[in-house]
Amino acid sequence: MRKTKEELQAILKRENCKRLWSWSRLECFRNSPYEYFLNYIKHEPKDRQDCIYAPIGSVAHEALELYYTNQIDRDKMLESFEDGWFNSTTILDLKFDRNDESKNETIKQKYYIDLQLFFKNHRDIKRYKPLMEQFIKYKIDDNLFQGYIDCCFKDESGCFNIIDFKTSTMYTGKTLIEHSGQLTVYAMGLMQAGIPKDKIKIGFNFLKYCTVTYTQANGKTKDRNVERSKLGESLQTNVKMWLNKIGYSEEDADFYLKQLIDSNDISVLPEDVRIKYIMNDCYVFIPFDDVLRDKWIDIIQKTIKDIELRESDYKTDFNEKVFYDTDEQLKSQSYYLATLCEYSIEKHKPYKEWLDKIDAKKNGFGLFDNVGTNSSSLSIADKKTSNDKSQNDDLSWLDDII
Repeated sequence: MRKTKEELQAILKRENCKRLWSWSRLECFRNSPYEYFLNYIKHEPKDRQDCIYAPIGSVAHEALELYYTNQIDRDKMLESFEDGWFNSTTILDLKFDRNDESKNETIKQKYYIDLQLFFKNHRDIKRYKPLMEQFIKYKIDDNLFQGYIDCCFKDESGCFNIIDFKTSTMYTGKTLIEHSGQLTVYAMGLMQAGIPKDKIKIGFNFLKYCTVTYTQANGKTKDRNVERSKLGESLQTNVKMWLNKIGYSEEDADFYLKQLIDSNDISVLPEDVRIKYIMNDCYVFIPFDDVLRDKWIDIIQKTIKDIELRESDYKTDFNEKVFYDTDEQLKSQSYYLATLCEYSIEKHKPYKEWLDKIDAKKNGFGLFDNVGTNSSSLSIADKKTSNDKSQNDDLSWLDDII
C-alpha cells in the first residue's frame, strides 16, 4: 500500500528532516538537470510519453506483484503481461525506438519473446514469502529518502535480499555499480531499521535473461547468463559436444541441434543431454560493503547540494540557465534524451541548442551565431568557485566547433 502525502509528511516530521526525496527525483537530476527543472520546478506537462521502456517495466512488475500477493494464479501471470503488452504496443502505440520504425519492430519482437519466456519459465520464490513493493525509508543528514522495494525476502541463510526486477539490458562491470544507487539506499534503510550489514544482499533479476548452469566436458559445471530469445543459439556448441560425446550419430545430432535452434527450448533434447542443463532466473548481486555505501552517500550528498544551490540561485533571478545541462552531460546522455526523456526537443532547450550547434558545425553555417552567450552551464557549486569573469567574455564553447 502506497503512503499518502499526509502519511509521508508525518514521517518526515517524526524523523526531524527538512526535505523528502525519492530516488526517481534524484535520478532525474542526474540524468538531466534541465529535465529536473521542467518536472519539479516549472511543473511543465510532459509532451513526449511515447517511449515504452518504463510502461512495459510497470506491466511486468504488476504481473509479478499480482502473483506474489496471491491475486492471480501462476498461469495468469503470462496473461496479465500479454494484456499489458497489447495495450502498450497496439492500443497506445508506444515505441522502443522513436526514430526508426524498422529498428522499433526488431527490438519489439525480441523484447516480447524474452519477457514471454520469463513468465513461462520463472523460477518461483513463494517459499520465501517475499514482500512486494515494501515501503522503505532512509535518513541521510536532514534529508529523508522514501521508496518501495520491488521484492524483499529472507533466504535460507538468514540474509535479507533486496531485489529489483529489470526489463532492461543486463548490467555488467562498471555499469552494474553505476546503477546500484537505489538498491544501496534501500539497503541503508534496512540498516537504519536494525538489520546488520552482513545480513543484507542487493541485486537485480534481469527478466530478459536466464542463468544456465551447464556441465562441461570435464564434468564441472559453469553458469552462463543468456538472453532468453537466444538460448538455443547460445547453447548449440555445448549441446553438440554432449551429443557427440554420448554417442549420437551425426545425423541425429544435426536433427536435435536444428530442433534446439528452431524451438529455442532445451526440452526438445534427449533426456541424457537435457539433464546437463539447469535453468534459473538471472539474478546478479552486488556486494553491499562500506566502499559501495560510502560511494553513494557521497554522490547523494553532492547531488542534493548541487540541486539546492541551483534552486536557490533560480529563486534569485529566475534564470533557468542555472539548470542547463553542460555540453558534456548532453553528449553522455544523448541516447537518454533522444529515446527516454519525456520532454520533447522543443521543450528541452539546452538539448535543442546543443543539437543546433552540432548541425551548424556539420553544415558549415551559423558558426558565430550566439557568440557571447553561454549555452551550457557549470554546476552552481563550480560556478561559485570559478573565476569572477563575465559569462559574456567566455568563448570557450567555440573550442567544440572550430
